[in-house]
Amino acid sequence: MQKFQQHLLASLFILTGALAAPVMAKGTPELSDRTFKTVNKVQELIATEKYNQAIDKLESALERTKSKKYDRAVLLQQMGFLYSMQDNYGKASQFFAKSLAEDALPVPVAQQVRYSLAQLYLAEEQFQQSVTTMKRWFEIAKTTEEKPSAHAYITLASGYVQMENYKNAIPPVKQAIAMSPAPSESWYMLLMASHYELKQFKSVAGVLKTLTSKYPHKKRYWMQLSGVYMELNQERNSLATLESAYKLGLFDEEKEFLRLANFQAYRGIPYRAAKTLEQEMANGNISNTVKHWNKLASFWQQAKELDRAITAYRSAYQQEPTANTQLKIARLMLQAQQYGQATEFALQPAPGAESGDKAELAYLRGMAHFELNQLGRALKAMKVAAQSEDMKGAAGPWVTFLQDQG
Repeated sequence: MQKFQQHLLASLFILTGALAAPVMAKGTPELSDRTFKTVNKVQELIATEKYNQAIDKLESALERTKSKKYDRAVLLQQMGFLYSMQDNYGKASQFFAKSLAEDALPVPVAQQVRYSLAQLYLAEEQFQQSVTTMKRWFEIAKTTEEKPSAHAYITLASGYVQMENYKNAIPPVKQAIAMSPAPSESWYMLLMASHYELKQFKSVAGVLKTLTSKYPHKKRYWMQLSGVYMELNQERNSLATLESAYKLGLFDEEKEFLRLANFQAYRGIPYRAAKTLEQEMANGNISNTVKHWNKLASFWQQAKELDRAITAYRSAYQQEPTANTQLKIARLMLQAQQYGQATEFALQPAPGAESGDKAELAYLRGMAHFELNQLGRALKAMKVAAQSEDMKGAAGPWVTFLQDQG
């Protein structure tokens, strides 16, 4: 709002300067000498910030010029300018509107007043009046040599957006962007918001791609683009967008790193997911919790990297030894042919291990001893396992087999 006010006041200063002296062009009305002197005096008072005195002088002059339309139009415009200088946009817009209603200002000057009035209406949240005023401004501009600026289209679009008339907001924003050598970032955001409210997600993605290109170090555009691709069921593009933001070093929250790793695993790239998670745990961007060690182990396991999976699970086990994690490690050790390590690791059950857990550990230990050709030890472990109802079906045949071998 502050920038808007600065632009508005700048335009009003220009307008006031244009009306400070009589216009001498052929066919253009002239101020009466008395009104001309009043305007000059008002300008002096404005320069010394004596606004109340300036307003009193204008009010007196308005009482004397009821029959002089051009003089009244200029004085009313000056009054509007003074109120705008005091941030009283409500009164400023009233006087600008009255100035235009006199229908006496030269077209170029009236257009400047009309343009400023539309901006004031925006500031006052009188959005319909702003749109109506700008549409009139464009109609008149077509009949003159004046070419609408990009900002004029944005003023119209802003009114439409505030009215939630997004369909009509889109064309003027696009026009402003197309005609400007350096479109404002806020214009793209206005366009994106309009498409989004209309659920035109392909168009939203298009705007966001432009924003990521123009402002590659602004994380929010990458994250929004990834989300929009998900809305479009374009998971591959969504992941690629996240990875681009990651490679640019834009992530600074744990949940962002985790989101990327989880997405990579979801997309069937567990090796990349594990590398991402492992790297960021090492960098301190993801905490070294049991949960995250288990997640890392799971990713390595999905990637068929059994040794790495075992290492990750063992880190989790060191922090929080549970029977569930111990069994996972022992099973993986057998798959990875780490038989010696398996016999040792499965020997002492984790705290809180139940009878079924202990029986399975004995069974896994027996399998490892068998692979090491330690048949006596294998038989002993299988007998322990077979005592459990849960493992009897699996361990019993092994007991028979190993006894026959003896």
